[in-house]
Amino acid sequence: MRFKCAVTFSLFIASAIVVSAPSFAADSTDYSRFPRTSTEQYIRPATRQLVSVLSNLEKRTGDLCTRSTTESRTAFNEAFSKSVAALAGVDFLRYGPMAQGNLAQRLAFLPDSRGVVRRQINKVVASQDPTVRDPASLSVKSVALQGLTALEHISYDVDGNLTLGSGTDAVYLCDYAESISINLAGAGLELEAEWADPEGFSRVLLEPTKDGGVVHTHKEAAEMVFNAIITGLVVDKDQYLLVALGKTEKKANPKKAPFARSGNAVTYLSASLAGLQGALNAGGYAKAQEDEQDWVESSLNFEFSNAHRVLAGLPTPLQDTGKEPEVREKLRYLITIIDGIKVVMAEDLAGYVGLAGGFNALDGD
Repeated sequence: MRFKCAVTFSLFIASAIVVSAPSFAADSTDYSRFPRTSTEQYIRPATRQLVSVLSNLEKRTGDLCTRSTTESRTAFNEAFSKSVAALAGVDFLRYGPMAQGNLAQRLAFLPDSRGVVRRQINKVVASQDPTVRDPASLSVKSVALQGLTALEHISYDVDGNLTLGSGTDAVYLCDYAESISINLAGAGLELEAEWADPEGFSRVLLEPTKDGGVVHTHKEAAEMVFNAIITGLVVDKDQYLLVALGKTEKKANPKKAPFARSGNAVTYLSASLAGLQGALNAGGYAKAQEDEQDWVESSLNFEFSNAHRVLAGLPTPLQDTGKEPEVREKLRYLITIIDGIKVVMAEDLAGYVGLAGGFNALDGD
């Protein structure tokens, strides 16, 4: 009950003061700074971190498959969790490099509320399809058979136990797992290189031209980055939390939360919200406010902190605890917080900065 009553004061005040904020942005607003600082202070460091953890995951997968010991199992579990967190920190950047060549899906097939990964992997394993044992041939197969989501499915059982390297299919699944991990490391390098290249997509964002492709002005570039953050909030709420929560306790399905099978659902959600906050702050959108508008930055940071606190207090693994009444209450409160963050960003901050709409990509706007 305490969570139901704990709608935070800052968002109450914000909604009472502003229903739909008009644009107060001055004509002299330097929109070029937003995508520049986003790229330099968040996107590039986050993609470098992803490369580092995926490289380690490749090594730990090989170690586990060479010799399954307590040490190699522990190292794999840690490497997998860190990879989930690093992925969550870039998963919402679904424009530019992530939108090309199915790169986002090659890193992880998300969302997957219909169980596509499970169905396709079960079919492949049942037939002992040899093509998944080779990184090159795996790379041209369905993206549902690749990425962290596929590696999770073949590495952990339905109860969250690490089974890779053991059982009757150990050799086959290890060959498959190593192919996945090799391609994952390559996909991470591909993403990092695209963002690091000054002549790559970063140039599209930082030096837009009227004859350019996806963006033509600095303002449009700023809107692309900003709206991707809003879309990330919507995905976390609508496609992960609400799906896991279900409309009723009987319809709850916490196993559908991202990476719930390996016990990393809370890890993913926490890292996703941390990434969204980090990208927002790195962009400096809220810092551009002055005087009566400066409540936005403190309010958003306060609400993100509330979200992190709720997630930190959830008993794990979520797939085992997600149906408990107290946990469901906390998830509902988390959804309320995310809704509030989205409202302040889309209706207030977007208006103050003068960004078009504050829409999310899933709206079709």
